[in-house]
Amino acid sequence: MKMYKTIFFGDSFTNCSGLSQLDTWPTMVHSMLNQQFEGRVNLQFEISVASQENTRGALERLQRDILFANPDILTVQYGTNDSTHLLSNKGAPLVSKDAFRFNLLKLIDKCRLFDIHRLVFITNHPVALDRYDINGLTPDQNTQLYDEIVREVASTSACHLADVRKAMANYNPNQLCLNDKIHVNTIGAKVYAETIAPVIATVLEDLISAENHELTESFK
Repeated sequence: MKMYKTIFFGDSFTNCSGLSQLDTWPTMVHSMLNQQFEGRVNLQFEISVASQENTRGALERLQRDILFANPDILTVQYGTNDSTHLLSNKGAPLVSKDAFRFNLLKLIDKCRLFDIHRLVFITNHPVALDRYDINGLTPDQNTQLYDEIVREVASTSACHLADVRKAMANYNPNQLCLNDKIHVNTIGAKVYAETIAPVIATVLEDLISAENHELTESFK
């Protein structure tokens, strides 16, 4: 039976810090897809995350942790740490919007160089922090600006998008977050899974169809 590997690549939002492993959205996605594709293919899932990481750190560890692992599907979730504005950074974001866009495009280029062509970008859930950063916006308003770049990059680079933020538009952020008002709770994790699993399922169906077509052509 053919094996397909998916790696979830991101920061503590991808890891669902504060939840038990069974309650995280990667675990739920794993379970949902195993059930959907049972008996058809063998699915392998891995998580590659670094807490408080931004896209600069992602690029630094991309080759070591992702490229040589050769996943069939790679999900990518960044933005909240990139968009953080700190007084110690003279009020600038840790990674500017232009640099964030460049880093995502660089990540895509590197993946495609290693024949990793099926990328799924994931937007971020709304956080419940009610403070204002030095630029006059809330942390979530800043992250929204970076989620727009994620959507743009996915669209212009022929990548897939799981728009978690859009799926959560009718929720109050306090419904979705733990007591830290940052990381997702079990309700939010469930919305993540219900948004991401169908996107990965579509990619898997395309993979299976393409390989079946190649097999058919080889016998002609």
